[in-house]
Amino acid sequence: MKHDKQNVSCGFGFVMTALYCAPALAGSHLWRINEVFSNADGTIQFIEMKECCGSPNEIALVGRWVLSDTTGNQFDFPANLAPGTTANKHLLFATAGFAALPGAPTPDFVIADNFFDLNQDQLTYWMYPAATLTFGIGELPTDGINSLNADATTGTNSPTNFADETGTVNTSGPPVPTTSQWGLILMALVILLVGTIGSRMRRVEKTVA
Repeated sequence: MKHDKQNVSCGFGFVMTALYCAPALAGSHLWRINEVFSNADGTIQFIEMKECCGSPNEIALVGRWVLSDTTGNQFDFPANLAPGTTANKHLLFATAGFAALPGAPTPDFVIADNFFDLNQDQLTYWMYPAATLTFGIGELPTDGINSLNADATTGTNSPTNFADETGTVNTSGPPVPTTSQWGLILMALVILLVGTIGSRMRRVEKTVA
């Protein structure tokens, strides 16, 4: 009987040691949508997520996604994160136009223009109810300076990426013309130039005559 008790004791100790020494299981459920931003036409947008609770192993992102319920746009994570790296970290999703702005931290992931709707939308991180950000008509700032936070407050945008680079962008000025708009502007200048030259030539002809 004494021998059996020793075996049980040793077995119990082995199990407890194994559990204690085992690495923490990888998770993904502690990420929250923390901040969203858009300019007036949706070409410059970002979504910032944050690990909420100090867990270092919220790394299992393959198979997870971020979804806009209104537009139907969905971003699928292409890979997991490195173990032991996620405590209080941020993930930054942004459009290419955002990435080109002065003062913008480098996005961790690039999303399409108008990824989410400007009027009302629900942004969802996978199937976690706590990781949802919803806004209604008039709640999302589009002034090019302010963003919407998870607690429904607004303030100067402060995008942060996984490398802890942060910054502030300003898109409140007049929009930069698109390629097609530049073409129309160039055409108008050419027409104006041709008209001016033609007018001067006619004046010279009249003077000579």
